[in-house]
Amino acid sequence: MIMYTLDRFARNRYDSAIYKAKLKKNGVRVFYAKQPMPDTPEGIILESVLEGYAEYYSENLARSIKRGLKENALHKIAMGSLALGYKIGENRQYEIEPVGAKAVQAIFTMYAEGKSQTEIVDWLNNNGFKTSRGNSFNKNSLGRILRNDKYIGVYRYDDVTIEDAIPSIIDKPLFDKVQSLLHHNFASRARNKAKEDYLLSTKLFCGHCGSPMIGESGTSKTGRMYYYYKCAKRKRGKSCEKKVEKKDWIEELVVRYTVSHVLTDENIELIATRAMELIEKDLQDTSVLIGLQGLLKDTNKKIKNLMAAIEQGIITSTTKERLEELEQERLNIEGQIAREEMKKPLLSKERIVYWLTSFKSGDIKDVEYQRRIIDTLVNSVFVYDNGDKGRRIVLTFNVSGNNTLTIESSDIEGIAPPK
Repeated sequence: MIMYTLDRFARNRYDSAIYKAKLKKNGVRVFYAKQPMPDTPEGIILESVLEGYAEYYSENLARSIKRGLKENALHKIAMGSLALGYKIGENRQYEIEPVGAKAVQAIFTMYAEGKSQTEIVDWLNNNGFKTSRGNSFNKNSLGRILRNDKYIGVYRYDDVTIEDAIPSIIDKPLFDKVQSLLHHNFASRARNKAKEDYLLSTKLFCGHCGSPMIGESGTSKTGRMYYYYKCAKRKRGKSCEKKVEKKDWIEELVVRYTVSHVLTDENIELIATRAMELIEKDLQDTSVLIGLQGLLKDTNKKIKNLMAAIEQGIITSTTKERLEELEQERLNIEGQIAREEMKKPLLSKERIVYWLTSFKSGDIKDVEYQRRIIDTLVNSVFVYDNGDKGRRIVLTFNVSGNNTLTIESSDIEGIAPPK
């Protein structure tokens, strides 16, 4: 066996001794092209000394590299592969890349709203967004993004952790909400538990332990099916004593109080005004358009370089395939730029008011109406057992200002849960 140099044979002296013993046992000798060793006792000693020095050099180099990387980390220098939504600035620190950042914001927002991963992936791919490696999105892509605390400004390297060291793309409350949903794996378990549609999935929580309440079903002795929500901690056999809640009753109750508390004329006017403020703010933000124009410039440069290579006779099946990929990428970016340039408010304040007002006249018993109210206006519902006093229910709504309502048993005597 011929090796280039002695330090290419093994990482340390222990491995070297083991491997050489095995080779010698099988009649194989080792020669070094750049370091010939005499076949004498002195040669054995020389080889051992050189191996020791090579091991020392390797470990010392690794230590120096690690020390340098740690020093870079303490100075917040960008290292490793870039997460979607970031780029490296002139000072070698992280900066926000607006197109990717928009995708990240959409992923977190949609997941927090209860959208499935399939729905999120389809939306991203249909709107021309790509992963940090330039590929189409899949469910595996989302998992890494949703768990990455870099998006709330946390810099991590080895044992170095620095908060607020990176420009944040996501605010902490949204990130924490997503982590809670991921931790409980609530959406997948609750929605797939039965064919029955549990409208409060991801939004109904046990007031005693804070665990999500999961959709369950059971059959009585007469064969009748019952549907209810059960505390996840109690389901796992833990210490929580929260009673189950009848599905139809709690869903109707939440819808009834949401409509009466949120959809007042004053609140509708306030919601419409603030919605238009957000729309106008988004229209004034040109960072996404500038980012897309930068991507188009880079793509055109790559196509130009590839065409120059083809003109010089450098053409293979791979070259042709890459050119087609770049041309498709250019078409996608041009489409995104066109959508950004043509962006204008599809909604007016009057339309938002009309849409919200239409909610007030719906049928409380209608499942689709209940779904619209819960998905649009309800943020969370916490249910407490108050012993002989019945229940206490705390609703939080997706509106600013006075967005919390507490309901006591005395308030719901007329719509008590069925026996």
